Amino acid sequence: MGYDIRAWLDREGRPQLQIIDIDSGHVQLAWDCGGERSPAIKSLFHELILLSAREDLNRRMVAPRR
Repeated sequence: MGYDIRAWLDREGRPQLQIIDIDSGHVQLAWDCGGERSPAIKSLFHELILLSAREDLNRRMVAPRR
């Protein structure tokens, strides 16, 4: 079982998070910061956005030709 982690900032700059089950495609967690802007939350979202971007880039890479 795997999960797709999607983290982004909405148009107002508020962190958003979705964790999606890869097998079923169902959203397991949807989170909106709701105005909370503590340094810990900012740090968490920084890391999640980087992980999400890295995962997206890895999926888009084309396998090397043999």
